[in-house]
Amino acid sequence: MIAPPHIFGTGTDMVPNIVVIAATLAITALLFSRPVEKSGWWAATAIPLASIIGSGFLVVAPILQMSTGPLAAAAMLLLVTMAYMIGSAIRFNIRYVEPKLAANTLHRAPYTLEIVSQWALAFAYVVSVTYYLTLFGDFLLRGAGMVDPMLSKSVTSAVILFIAFYGQHRGFNFLGRFEAVKLGIIAGLLAGLVFGNAEAIVQGVWELPASDIEPGWHEMQMVLGMLIVVQGFETSRYLGERFPPQLRIRTMRYAQWISGGIYVVYIALMLYYFKYPLPTEGQDTAIITLSYHIATILPIMLVVLALIAQFDAAVADAQGGSGLLSELSRKRISAGMGYILIAAGGLLIVWTSNVFEVIVYASKSFAVYYALQSCVAALTALKHEDIPHRFMKFFGFSLVASAALSVVIFGIPAGG
Repeated sequence: MIAPPHIFGTGTDMVPNIVVIAATLAITALLFSRPVEKSGWWAATAIPLASIIGSGFLVVAPILQMSTGPLAAAAMLLLVTMAYMIGSAIRFNIRYVEPKLAANTLHRAPYTLEIVSQWALAFAYVVSVTYYLTLFGDFLLRGAGMVDPMLSKSVTSAVILFIAFYGQHRGFNFLGRFEAVKLGIIAGLLAGLVFGNAEAIVQGVWELPASDIEPGWHEMQMVLGMLIVVQGFETSRYLGERFPPQLRIRTMRYAQWISGGIYVVYIALMLYYFKYPLPTEGQDTAIITLSYHIATILPIMLVVLALIAQFDAAVADAQGGSGLLSELSRKRISAGMGYILIAAGGLLIVWTSNVFEVIVYASKSFAVYYALQSCVAALTALKHEDIPHRFMKFFGFSLVASAALSVVIFGIPAGG
């Protein structure tokens, strides 16, 4: 079982559950309210926001703690800062590259890199679908009280094949969006963490757990290998048919500010709870075990969150990847065949890697795309005289490209 029998608690145990449930319902109701649903700026913010804090949210805390110990919050701050720097290149490309592409006035070098980056993104989609569904299998088994790597791989493979078959023959038009529910549960988790830390401080028992981890270059490489957990902001680049450029630029910033704040606060608040031992197996899903100490209702809620987030994100990326492959091949590859290719690549990765390796593969795949997009921004700034402060922008985006490449070169799996 994912939690002891009395999941709703008794006596004083009820209070954390009430806090968690109340926060979850309040935020979910707010996001489902008509004014928010009808708001253009929120819709443009919610899509990248939900992508950034969806799939990796539950994995990042135990892995960062395992890698960096008491410096986990600082490591998280490094990741979100790196992501914001990369986001600045994507925002530049929305403002300057998109119009030049449409007018066919983009110089040859950045145009070539733009096309190459699209192929890199198509490959990144293959890896990200595998990443999401690997976590889906792990969390599903954790919800049933099991940790079995082979069975998890089998579950992951079955879901990959289902997505490939259903996507090829029918598509996923029946799927709704679950952002409000996901963000509501995350709000409930954060509320429970705030309550638990405050209670410990009032009782005079709050302290950081002892740790023998001494973070160095090896641990920094592990942190770099986790860039995937803050990936997702680039989706704003591909919402041009729904939202104007300035709105996408502004709301991408909102999404990164909100998600960055949530991630850093979440990791900082989790530090107190790492006094409880992590499981020896299934450390990627350890948050399920730890969450029982925050509020007894949370393990069930987090399993629901994990399954919704992983499946929804996997389907979204499978759709995006199959469409992108079709577009890049000039329709030589049909969207249906794109699903098959994504599934074939995913199955290969699943059966040759563990979850920590898949996380790094996904991080490096997106880092290649980010590096290429940063190079597009740098060369566009350098070669087009109508762009203000172009030499400073060229230098800045070159540094961003170097930062992204550092993930590709130096990132390693946690425990690697």
